[in-house]
Amino acid sequence: MTNYSGDIMSEDELSYTLKFNEGIMLFERDSTREKRRLIYDKDMCTGCGMCVEACPTKAVSLGPIGAINKGFSDVPHISIDAEKCVLCGICSATCLFNSINVEIDGKSVRNNRDFVNYEGIHVFNQNKCSMKNKEKLEACEDCMNVCPQNAITFAGIKEVEGKNINTMERDEDKCVFCSACEKACPTEAIKVNKIFDGELIVDQEICQGCGSCEEICPTGAIYLPNYNKPWEKVPKVEVATQICCFCSACEKVCPVNAITLKRSSVNYTKGEEKSWTKAWKKAFKSFVG
Repeated sequence: MTNYSGDIMSEDELSYTLKFNEGIMLFERDSTREKRRLIYDKDMCTGCGMCVEACPTKAVSLGPIGAINKGFSDVPHISIDAEKCVLCGICSATCLFNSINVEIDGKSVRNNRDFVNYEGIHVFNQNKCSMKNKEKLEACEDCMNVCPQNAITFAGIKEVEGKNINTMERDEDKCVFCSACEKACPTEAIKVNKIFDGELIVDQEICQGCGSCEEICPTGAIYLPNYNKPWEKVPKVEVATQICCFCSACEKVCPVNAITLKRSSVNYTKGEEKSWTKAWKKAFKSFVG
């Protein structure tokens, strides 16, 4: 990735700066009224293209996802046209993987009540969380082990009302509410309300079984099945919809367009009623249907 730094525009009281360095893109706009900046982290991006879908000015475009996924290209998954980008922050709020962060006067638009954001719910009932081995005080770490984003960490064992229980911590910036932890928990101590619901359809006739979808999937929801018996007929690709975050990365990377993603609902906060709220809600609603 080429490193670059410099002003791309400067007129009157408005100045724009674009910088690239070690996989990080920084785009800033300064004025006498406010300072806005966009930070894009190439390594955190999956290439799902949700920011491309949501951008109201069509400033974001998707790169050669297939080549990047296979390691043939080292360019970023997305590119941002600085001439079109108004630093509104919609791309940041709609990014499931926190690879884009837009700040206004140093305050992120993510998890900001002034703006519309995703609304997933993750409830962990530590009183239900059991020990793997009570005698050895060995903790159960099933949820942590299956988390595809490494968002869950073991925080130790503590005694509550004479009972030793596990304590787990969840990184809200990493969690994509895929519900893999909920499905893995043996005591039903975790409940997750996903951000998206829908279906993922694979045309088995068109599918070539190349595995690109499996490689790019951030939650392990789409995968190539194992052939236990040589004569056994199994699908070329299988889908675990219950742990799919519906990001559409698999759909974008498929070289033969064998995958169709359909989102039926999206959960998002209503946000404070501001002049920009309507445009933000429109962006979130555009993911469905």
